[in-house]
Amino acid sequence: MLLRKNILNSSLISNFLSLLILQGANYIFPLLTVPYLFRTLGVETFGLISFATAFTQYFVILTDFGFNLSGVQFISLQRDNKESRDEYFINVLISQLFLFLLGFVILLSVICIFNKFNQDKLVYLLSYMTVFGSVLLPTWFFQGIEQMKYITKINIATRTLSIIPIFFLVKSDADYLLVPFFYGLGSIASGTIALYVAKSSFGVNFCFSKVSFTGIKNCLKDSSDFFISRISVSIYTISNTFILGLVLGNATVGFYTAAEKLYLALQSIFGPLNNALYPYMIKNRNIKVFKKIFIAVIIMNFICLPICIYGSNFIMELFYKDVAIQSVNTLKILFGVCLISVPSILLGYPLLGAFGYTKFTNYTVIIASLFHVSMLTVLWFTNSISIYSVAILVALTELLVLGLRANGVRKLIMNN
Repeated sequence: MLLRKNILNSSLISNFLSLLILQGANYIFPLLTVPYLFRTLGVETFGLISFATAFTQYFVILTDFGFNLSGVQFISLQRDNKESRDEYFINVLISQLFLFLLGFVILLSVICIFNKFNQDKLVYLLSYMTVFGSVLLPTWFFQGIEQMKYITKINIATRTLSIIPIFFLVKSDADYLLVPFFYGLGSIASGTIALYVAKSSFGVNFCFSKVSFTGIKNCLKDSSDFFISRISVSIYTISNTFILGLVLGNATVGFYTAAEKLYLALQSIFGPLNNALYPYMIKNRNIKVFKKIFIAVIIMNFICLPICIYGSNFIMELFYKDVAIQSVNTLKILFGVCLISVPSILLGYPLLGAFGYTKFTNYTVIIASLFHVSMLTVLWFTNSISIYSVAILVALTELLVLGLRANGVRKLIMNN
């Protein structure tokens, strides 16, 4: 029993470290390129790229369809059943390819109907390359078998090769189309290599005879609750950039994105812990381990974040050199949001979801998204949408999620 416990803890630690490196790479690479692009392209063109990226994320969520959560759960429980695992894998892949084509039709329709998108159609079409890359990348599979070191190595290698040309070839705002092209190329390369590793190292059999309408239907049905959760979260994350772009233009998006990238980089420090805990808690439901980790994270949060808030101006100047006061003040607000969002995330799938309360976990973000949309609507009709009002609304929405989840943990887990 002790040996098994040590193996599990070793698996948790190994997966956590791999996810930490991966998450760090996902935000370190943008932190290398974003300041350069901010200065080279100018705030207007940089804002356009950021707006297109935010718009593309809706299609990433559509094609993911919650599989990065439901897939982890299925693979974690069925990792030793190769036949069931392979059948699930190929049906998920075909489901995502179908959703990719559906998303592409929607994108073309939007480009044809709305002039804002039509005048910059090449940006949106090139940005859509990352959607195809995300379809090919079975992160959920490697996370489910707790072998994230493979995805980490692949991601770092391809991301490095994809951003190097940006520094050499993007010299002015006239080269802006190269940015989404190289981002998309790196994404597709990651997915292609990951599929090869899944087949060569883990024996995944891409047998199309195992594809069936029933299999695809079951995959989509089982993941629908997770999809609703992801869509709900997107309403008070990527939608903020999207709304600012529609109402206030690309320049405002540029100022907001400059701050948001740093906020997300800080928040991402805790992301690997969340992703590593989820499959571990599904198998073990070790509440004692969770409590120790949760308390340690809270303490770290309250020590580091006030320092970051105080030093926001220095941090912005360090990365962007010449920055606007709007970005600095927005960063202070968003750093404050981390005090709320980090414990909220940990109480979600790693705890409530792992204990079988997936619907309740999804319910919390659905309620929060309804609140967020309602408040955005009020801000819109009262002409109160600004870079600050949107950032403050993010804080209020995250506070609502934390309150709902904390109350849920008290009633559903602690009292049982």
